[in-house]
Amino acid sequence: MRVAVTGGSGAIGRYVCDEYQRAGHEVTSVDRMPPVQKVGFVAADLTNLDEACAALTGFELVVHLAAIPDPYHNPEMEVITTNTAINYAVFEAVRRNGIRRIVYGCSDSSTGFGIHNATLKPLYVPIDEAHPLWPHESYSLSKHFGERMAESYAAAYRIEAISLRYNWVWVERWREKAAGLVADNRAGSFDPATAWLGGYLSVRDVARACLAAANYRFPPEQAIAYEAFFLTAANTSYAIPTLELLAAIYSEVPPQKEAAYFAADPCATVFDIRKAERLLGWTPQDRWQDFEAWEF
Repeated sequence: MRVAVTGGSGAIGRYVCDEYQRAGHEVTSVDRMPPVQKVGFVAADLTNLDEACAALTGFELVVHLAAIPDPYHNPEMEVITTNTAINYAVFEAVRRNGIRRIVYGCSDSSTGFGIHNATLKPLYVPIDEAHPLWPHESYSLSKHFGERMAESYAAAYRIEAISLRYNWVWVERWREKAAGLVADNRAGSFDPATAWLGGYLSVRDVARACLAAANYRFPPEQAIAYEAFFLTAANTSYAIPTLELLAAIYSEVPPQKEAAYFAADPCATVFDIRKAERLLGWTPQDRWQDFEAWEF
């Protein structure tokens, strides 16, 4: 299959290109910068619709990862305008070029529980794909808008669209921070004042999920070929039980949708990944306990 990976030269994209190439696909990185490995390359400014349409010609699948990856290093208006423009240009290029499927690299931030300016309490845990979405800052809104484009293009144009809401991906730029968190865990150190929901994921597990999304078959009776999936490691990024973590954040544990969920695995992720396991056949392989063996 001929696969275009937007942002394929980036920290996540290079692993996605590698995963598809290993599986025997013909892979092209569509990016401003050339890829680090031997794959095809098309240079494009994906904020420009004409360039996006020209670059994404002749492919059977687009894996769309191109974006400003967080709100920490760019002005907030640049984050939301750039990411939204890229998303529109890519989805419209997919439509105009008759490409059947797009896999959208979203984020847990699209829910309002990832990168955030406010500490929002979930209605229930574990948080699944049916939970309401409350994005409320530039990055989370930009990822949310991209997801809404995915669903809308699937409904309007019968494009097959899959959104992957991956949690904090430990790529090279986060290695030092992740290593510090792992060291604190091993030392038994936990600071409730800085705690968050603890979703995290290895970059190789993201790449595996992107490949699994390409192989998913929508049921023929499904009217709109769109699905969203949470992706995290199987546990949280902390060494304490998850219900203790939630109590530290919210002063109480939010309502449990299934008491058996945390009873079966006391350190289970707050974000429910069972839909991805069931429909995509994807399970995360990496945990922070094996951090030194990870790829970066």
